[in-house]
Amino acid sequence: MERQYIVRKRLLLTVTALLVAGFLTTNLVSFHVSRLALKTTILHNELPLTSSNIYSEIQADLLRPIFISSLMAHDTFLRDWLLAGERDVDKITRYLNEFRAKYDVFTSYLISDKTQQYYHFSGPTKKVSEADGRDVWFFRVKAMTEPYEINIDYNQAQGNDITIFINYKIFDYAGNFIGVTGVGLKLDAVARIIARYSGAFSRTVYFVDRSGRITVRSNPSESPPGSLDENIRSAPGVRDIADRLLTTADGHFEYSLRGESMLVTSRLIKELGWYVVVEQREADIIVNLWRGFLTNIAIGLVIILITITAIAYTINIYHRRLEALATTDKLTGIPNRQSFDSLIEYAIRLRKRAPRPLSVILFDIDQFKEVNDTLGHLKGDEAIQSLVAVVKGRLRETDVPCRWGGDEFMVLLEGCPLEQALAVAEDLRAAVGAHAVLPSEPDRRITISAGVADLHEGDNLDTLVSRADRALYQAKAQGRNRVLAAGAGSEPNPERPRAGARVGALAQTG
Repeated sequence: MERQYIVRKRLLLTVTALLVAGFLTTNLVSFHVSRLALKTTILHNELPLTSSNIYSEIQADLLRPIFISSLMAHDTFLRDWLLAGERDVDKITRYLNEFRAKYDVFTSYLISDKTQQYYHFSGPTKKVSEADGRDVWFFRVKAMTEPYEINIDYNQAQGNDITIFINYKIFDYAGNFIGVTGVGLKLDAVARIIARYSGAFSRTVYFVDRSGRITVRSNPSESPPGSLDENIRSAPGVRDIADRLLTTADGHFEYSLRGESMLVTSRLIKELGWYVVVEQREADIIVNLWRGFLTNIAIGLVIILITITAIAYTINIYHRRLEALATTDKLTGIPNRQSFDSLIEYAIRLRKRAPRPLSVILFDIDQFKEVNDTLGHLKGDEAIQSLVAVVKGRLRETDVPCRWGGDEFMVLLEGCPLEQALAVAEDLRAAVGAHAVLPSEPDRRITISAGVADLHEGDNLDTLVSRADRALYQAKAQGRNRVLAAGAGSEPNPERPRAGARVGALAQTG
């Protein structure tokens, strides 16, 4: 029994391990594949889309000031004023201020090539000089072939705030260079754009120049990812990809920061000479995927638990049924020969450790072949079932009856000496003889003959049953329907087959 329990336990553990391993493997593979697919989508589609949208918005924001600067550079009043000798400074000051107010720009200005005077919407400020490093932009614009440039520089006339300047060249009616005009935008306009995208998509957005210096962040008080450094070449994590990022116009990268994977895309904004960098933590991307994975694991484990419980319940049911089939006589429901052998051998071994009386009764039905021949085997089976019901009704709870074979039965009586066993056997014989064992044949009676033997010192199963068998044979020889006790030391009758040799022979004589 214990070995069978261990086998069942190992089977359940094996099935559980297979189910759990298969389920976890399937979910882990699915999670890994989904994670890679989502990561690829974010890195190659969504982050680049964010940088493209920012790029488009910045371009849109720059189109208007470029248009304004172009209007100023081609305005006949401005050109005529410069060609007329730059008289009446108040007129040009009002002109610049009107343009600034009308188009809602941060600043407006004009520099004359002839006098190199810098005119501001608030009035003249200074003369530009090639010797002044802060004025090199004017001479750069003068020498370039393009009609305008977008430049980011400090606004000297307004608190040295970093400003996006649209510097537009002015030509006279003959095509000669006569100056530079333009407008300026505060850099916080760009910061507002990237702040909006950072908040909407939980992404870090910032700009770096070609040297790697961080120029604009969504929040100026924020540090770049992972560091307070102002240059990505020295910032932890991102410095590992800085060189590749600053040499790629449109790139996709990944780096590790404090054990977390960071996904990065960058795009060069040629008008500004800056890279817009968009970053996102991989953990933020897969958080919902991870929650779904854990939910699936929890549900799967519950299902596995239910499945194992059902399997265990089913195995137990079938095991009990198999045990019943293996140990119980199908026709009568009492123990069969196989299980009875185990019970009586155990009882004999137990008696050797704790001596106590033990007896057996071996009986069969008299003239049972006549019942089968006259009434048929089905009636014979019915008679056996009815007889067993009578016998069970006359035995103690501790007495164990079994079908020894065919119409032959054995009763194990523990704690019962030979005299009491004889009395029990006689009671069984009388009860069977008084009982109509066939309800359809109320006048037909059957009788039994029984041999009784008790356990002697040195006995085993074979010797004990052999003596009971000899007593049964003698009861048959003396006219049947009687009970006899086995004599000590008597030899088996050579003409009498060994007890139990007639297993299953319902049609044999008794």
